[in-house]
Amino acid sequence: MYWLSLLLALGAFTVSITTTHSGLMLLSLLAALLLLLLWMKGLYAARFGSTARQAPRPLHAAELQALRDQLRPPVPPAAPPSSPAPEEQPPS
Repeated sequence: MYWLSLLLALGAFTVSITTTHSGLMLLSLLAALLLLLLWMKGLYAARFGSTARQAPRPLHAAELQALRDQLRPPVPPAAPPSSPAPEEQPPS
């Protein structure tokens, strides 16, 4: 729909070029400038407006758990339980 502003701006430029009245020429040039600015605003909104407002999708529970596992410090392997050392018997 913003392309309609560009077509109207071109029409206003055409009127300003072909007219012999200075007041009409000034009015049509101002209208053409305004319509050209509206076209540029519409073009910008169509290209970049939808991407700026996109919310990030929420993470799935499995993805969230995988991220937590990556951030957790590595756990050293557990040492096997050592059996108590036999008591030394004094020589008799």
